[in-house]
Amino acid sequence: MSLTHFAPATNMLWKYLESVKINPAPLYKKAGINPALLLDPNARINIQNVDALWQQADHVIEDPCFAIDMAAFWHPSHSGALGYAWLASSTLRRGLKRVVRYIHVVSEDLNLELSDTPAGLKVKLDLAGSIFTLPQHHDLILTILMHMCRFNFGEELVATSVCLAHPEPACSKKITDYFRTEVEFDAEQSYLTIARSDADRELPSGNKQIALMHDEMLMKYLVEIKQGDIVQQVQSIILENLPDGQVTDRLVANELNLSERSMQRRLKEHKTTFRYLLDSVREMVAKQYIENPVNRMSDIAFLLGFSEQSAFSRAFKKWTGKSPVEYRNSLN
Repeated sequence: MSLTHFAPATNMLWKYLESVKINPAPLYKKAGINPALLLDPNARINIQNVDALWQQADHVIEDPCFAIDMAAFWHPSHSGALGYAWLASSTLRRGLKRVVRYIHVVSEDLNLELSDTPAGLKVKLDLAGSIFTLPQHHDLILTILMHMCRFNFGEELVATSVCLAHPEPACSKKITDYFRTEVEFDAEQSYLTIARSDADRELPSGNKQIALMHDEMLMKYLVEIKQGDIVQQVQSIILENLPDGQVTDRLVANELNLSERSMQRRLKEHKTTFRYLLDSVREMVAKQYIENPVNRMSDIAFLLGFSEQSAFSRAFKKWTGKSPVEYRNSLN
């Protein structure tokens, strides 16, 4: 199955090209991308076409640090529901967790990792095996992440460290000026680190209910774009049928037009089982619902297909080591 890229996300490059007096339309068309797709929030583009577009842009743009300027054209809609969930995140840490979790909504050929380090909260870019090989891809991702963080936190935010896994370009001052900190080039990894006190500061723009509403949209959308994968197909069917009551392997297999044995065999090839996927989907959805204080535990149990709240509580404690109430209290 071909990997895809959220079409509106390429709007940043289009707008940047216009700003430097380069007509973007011929480049997009030559890369096999219909410019009309940039305005379609349901459109996705093959990764191969996106890479072809970037290769062409790199040839015609004279500034090797052009990705730094592109962040100024970022808009939440370029990331779909993820962009709006980001704006409503109550802290940078919670927002970055969303970005890491749902990054494939924007591009399936991109991975991010989040970890706590002595220097602070580290966001690492993982392009291992990716088709995207230009240095500007590293610059763009870290610049956009920094731009998004400043958008929510304030322009005064400065990263504690920034590393880029490519040689230092002649225009490196533009990069260091943007991040307002020393940048390490030729690093083993591309990442930026934000002080924990900044990452965990409550933001006045945070709105938990709006963020969680978009989380639910993102969960469903992420499953939809991975329909070709048997694991994702099973997860999608489980997600759709949870409120209807008991979700069984027979029900899911029937919707896939497979026998139960065939479905289990194909899942085994992916080193997983129906029971594991059912529990993982239930746990994921349960956490989203529990984070919203408006949702009652009895309602959550029903939405997850449990006949009794006590059964839901036992299952949740088995998944997380905490009861639903303990988990909700730990979020405060």
